[in-house]
Amino acid sequence: MRKALALGIATAFVAVSLVGCGSNGSNASSTSSNSSASGAYKDGTYKAEQAAFDDHGYKGQIEITVKDGKITNVLYNEVDKDGKFKRDDENYASKMKAKTNTTPKEADEKLQQELIDSQDTSKVDTVAGATETSKTFKELADQALKDAKN
Repeated sequence: MRKALALGIATAFVAVSLVGCGSNGSNASSTSSNSSASGAYKDGTYKAEQAAFDDHGYKGQIEITVKDGKITNVLYNEVDKDGKFKRDDENYASKMKAKTNTTPKEADEKLQQELIDSQDTSKVDTVAGATETSKTFKELADQALKDAKN
């Protein structure tokens, strides 16, 4: 009985010790990766663009600015073959607003602000009525930020 109790206590001690080591190790690497101020990214401007135009004739483009390790500015647009932005197409916007109660400009601005606020693409919510735009935004943001990760 004493051996079993001693063995149980020893096992518990080892388990607690290992958990403590794992925690310290992750804090240390987390601290070193956040050494540029307290952010998770390297300073700079990062861009990504879809390779092809979608069924509506647009392709997404994103430019993300990182300063002091944090995302400080996000500019997302969908552009047509003539270089015109979807957000500026009043006809498209009015049809979309009538159908989904949002416009490309409203969706873009909401996505941009959510990324700045959350600093994490996985925490950016899909905009109701702009599901494909939201999906493209997140994919391009992930692609652009790939090189920015410390």
